[in-house]
Amino acid sequence: MTSAFAASLRYEFRMQVRKRSVWIVPALTLVLFVLIGGSLLRDLFDPAERPPEARTAVVGLAVQLHGLLSIGFGCLLADRLVRDDRLRVASILDATPAEPRARLLGKYLRAGAATAVPILVAYLGFAIAYAADSGGAGAIGWALVAFAVVFVPGLLFVAALALAGPLVVPAPLFRVLFVGYWLWGNVVPPDTMPTLSGTLVHPLGGYALTALLDFRGIDGQDTLAGPVSGATLNFLRPDPTPAVAVLSIGVLLALAVAVLAGGHALRVRRAR
Repeated sequence: MTSAFAASLRYEFRMQVRKRSVWIVPALTLVLFVLIGGSLLRDLFDPAERPPEARTAVVGLAVQLHGLLSIGFGCLLADRLVRDDRLRVASILDATPAEPRARLLGKYLRAGAATAVPILVAYLGFAIAYAADSGGAGAIGWALVAFAVVFVPGLLFVAALALAGPLVVPAPLFRVLFVGYWLWGNVVPPDTMPTLSGTLVHPLGGYALTALLDFRGIDGQDTLAGPVSGATLNFLRPDPTPAVAVLSIGVLLALAVAVLAGGHALRVRRAR
């Protein structure tokens, strides 16, 4: 199992990171975001607009890029697991000594990691440019911390959902549903309609942002986690503390494992 897992890791990473769409989609998304008037560049490079603290600037950048680029991340991964069936190689792979669980885990980790490389490059690139422009050398350190506690748990959850979801519905339909879920569950304010935004299962990492990085928006007035007056599902929004932030990360990772295990069980059942 170990050798099959390692081989799957190497193969899936090389194949995915070389795909032009993995780089083109986030690049075009960023260009479109800037052209339609996004505040990304203004918050970083306009001395009159950017926050005085490097931490606030780069964590705010993380929020914008995570919310924006994770949509393309999920859509790009939506055909990775079902592609073997579509190309009619799944039965051949199942006949090899490599255990299906090892191949699935290798596909999940490396395909996900390869698809996240452009996101990391874009985020660190902006953070380095900000540090050079503002003289805030601590920005790089905060950027690395933000990537670890905000991006990584959310992307692991999205990757599991994107791999397993198309086993239930066709990949094109999954992409449509995923975009709808992402906007509803992450962008819609909790006091306007029932939403998972700001809950323990919020892939944008509201609890980590609030309790671990002390971030409450560029102006310090945003509620990214915790109970919201008049909102439904407040039982999923305990007061943000470091312990609850760690719990939220753990819940996202546990959900990722459960979704991936469910996808594996469904594939095994269909193969019988």
